[in-house]
Amino acid sequence: KRLEGIVAKAISHNLKVGVSGHLCYDAQLQKVWQVIEGSPDAVGAIWERVSKDDRHIIDEDTVEVEPVEARRYPMGWGLRYSGFERANGEVREVKDLDVSRCALIQLAYKSYITDQETAEAEVMQTILPHAMVKNAKAGVTGWLLYNDRTATIYQILEGPPDSVERLWERIRKDPRHTIVDASVSRREVKAREFPNWSMAANEVAQSHWATQSY
Repeated sequence: KRLEGIVAKAISHNLKVGVSGHLCYDAQLQKVWQVIEGSPDAVGAIWERVSKDDRHIIDEDTVEVEPVEARRYPMGWGLRYSGFERANGEVREVKDLDVSRCALIQLAYKSYITDQETAEAEVMQTILPHAMVKNAKAGVTGWLLYNDRTATIYQILEGPPDSVERLWERIRKDPRHTIVDASVSRREVKAREFPNWSMAANEVAQSHWATQSY
């Protein structure tokens, strides 16, 4: 729940101000490692809030600021769930998780948020953060595009068939959206197309002109 709360608060704001980055959270040690990238003003404003957050203590010796020629982390949000093991005195990521040995499928669909008045908040603050955390633990990766102008969700889920189908059963019955039945498709894939993200996310926001009536 704490991780979902962090994602929910950061997701919409960071997209709007053009900030991307990377966050690693060790649930056992309760430690966070984070990279924030974007314009100096945007990063500075976020760092001001992060540094004053009394829910954590910052190791000042680890704080670094450096210019970069291009983004290392693309715009959009996602969450990766990794396993780690200790070997020969070193902690390393487990590359060969059980889910990687399974046959993989992709399931794609389109749906419309039922309540368009609260659609953006519902997607960015509730649906997406919850999906990122749950999908990561289930070994499901994918991509989500949300069009705020039409309150439409386009989503791709990929992973072991059993995991994807269990997740799809919950999504299919969710009353917060209406699924376009003709858009649902499944296909077998040899490798993940979204290997690093439990749910990479992008948003198509409403423009000022789109909201005008003439």
